[in-house]
Amino acid sequence: MSGAERILAEVAQADEAAALRREVGALRRALSERDAFLAGVAHELRNPMTPILGQVERLRAAAEREAPEGRVAQGLAQLHWLVERYMRRATTLLDVSRAQAGQLALLATPVPLAGVVDEVVESLRPMAAHAGSTIAVAVPDDLVLSCERLALDQILDNLITNAIKYGDGGAIAVVGLRDGAVARIRVSDRGVGIPEADQARIFERFERAVADPGTAPTGFGVGLWLVRRLAEAMGGGVALESRPGEGATFTVTLPLHG
Repeated sequence: MSGAERILAEVAQADEAAALRREVGALRRALSERDAFLAGVAHELRNPMTPILGQVERLRAAAEREAPEGRVAQGLAQLHWLVERYMRRATTLLDVSRAQAGQLALLATPVPLAGVVDEVVESLRPMAAHAGSTIAVAVPDDLVLSCERLALDQILDNLITNAIKYGDGGAIAVVGLRDGAVARIRVSDRGVGIPEADQARIFERFERAVADPGTAPTGFGVGLWLVRRLAEAMGGGVALESRPGEGATFTVTLPLHG
């Protein structure tokens, strides 16, 4: 290669590197704008529900004073739970933005695993029944985690919801096990399963277990990414075992209290 050819090649490489830097910069700006948009959407979804939740709480308190076991009190209790769940789902978007910015700070307290599992499972049984699935729970009462309760609720909600969506109407199992100083929480389904090539991808933001948008259930595609970030922020982690057509088992590891 002559000197002139070498210079031309170096100039071409420099131009290519500059173009790549510009493209990377544009992608980073686009991601930042998307995170800001998600945070704004989350605020817009949450804010109108705050006064609604307050009104439901007042009506529920009045109904429970008059007839604690009446249908109105029971209906308002269920409505209260549903509004709270809606607000927690909106909070997921805020958590995504905070996690991406490295601002996800969680306060660990003693949390009985069985109680949180029971609450989440009961809230999701209607969804499971509609899908034709049953949910079996096997969690010892003496498993007390060191974690943030709301974060644990979100982890379980995301994993069980995914099991319902992708479980193909089969049975779902939620199991809690003690393993030394940690607890292992397993959520298993008997559905479509996840190919090995996709098992790392689904823990990234805006990815789904089913790659085809035409067949994937609706959602933001951030549930499993947030599960991983929440578990890691509390000193734990998440793993997946799956084969296509044989279902999937997600195992979350979290520290035990004491």
